[in-house]
Amino acid sequence: MSEPMVIRFQAMAMNSETPIASLLRMAKAIAVKLDLKDVDEWMTHELNGYPRDAFVPEYRKIRCELKAIHPHHGLVQAPVANWQQEQKLTTVFVREAAGALEAGAADKATLSFRLPTEYAHRLQANQPEFLRFDLVRITGYHTMLNIVDQVRNRLHEWSLELEQQGILGEHLQFSQREKERAPMTTNNFNFNGNVSNTGVIGADNHAFTQQNTLHITAGDFDALKARLESLGFATQDVQELKTVLDSEPAPKEPGRVLPKVYAWIGKAGERVLDAGLDKAAPLAIEAITKYLGA
Repeated sequence: MSEPMVIRFQAMAMNSETPIASLLRMAKAIAVKLDLKDVDEWMTHELNGYPRDAFVPEYRKIRCELKAIHPHHGLVQAPVANWQQEQKLTTVFVREAAGALEAGAADKATLSFRLPTEYAHRLQANQPEFLRFDLVRITGYHTMLNIVDQVRNRLHEWSLELEQQGILGEHLQFSQREKERAPMTTNNFNFNGNVSNTGVIGADNHAFTQQNTLHITAGDFDALKARLESLGFATQDVQELKTVLDSEPAPKEPGRVLPKVYAWIGKAGERVLDAGLDKAAPLAIEAITKYLGA
């Protein structure tokens, strides 16, 4: 005799090895069969990502660390004048699919959100113009892991509530009685926990980038090459970078990036088509900084 659908789903939810996308697809099948439209919508967003016009759950609202993209030192502490605005500007919504977040967390990747120029300049209003830098909001892989865990926990709670209400789904089907009782399983907790974008500056203008520079070690050019090519830099341009790095003495200060590297990024970046230079440049700088031994 086959195991009831809900019991199988519950076992999947309890197993931390179950990919979150597989768990969501199983949950979505149950929600559709039970005609739970609100729950189905939440699962669809978690599977495919949240569109810009969709409200985002509270657990996907995060705080980031604000960094400046310095032309010589790479990512540095942002010289922010208006700290009252800083909290608002470093609060962002993560809209990426849960499966992509799980993969990023497994790779110990980093989330980065570029700050719109108008807000970056406003935050640095007390700085001379030549000391105003592009700003990026960064958070680590633990943030992605936490979001995935929040989704997994909600699904597990729902599976327990379904079982408690006698909704099991024998032979992959649900009876009329089970369908009538199903709405009761969503009353005790809020799947969506929706919050609006009000008060979050630049909430719709951020870029989501998964980056993995963890495996780049000092002097490992093959790892650096793979990373830069994944960002869209041409193989020929990456080889030219090696020539630049080999011909220049190592920076005396840890984390300092050679001036010629920025010239290379400006030149090679013209051919970065997929991500665009504004997104690829800070990631390239971080990768090169690790290669240089920061």
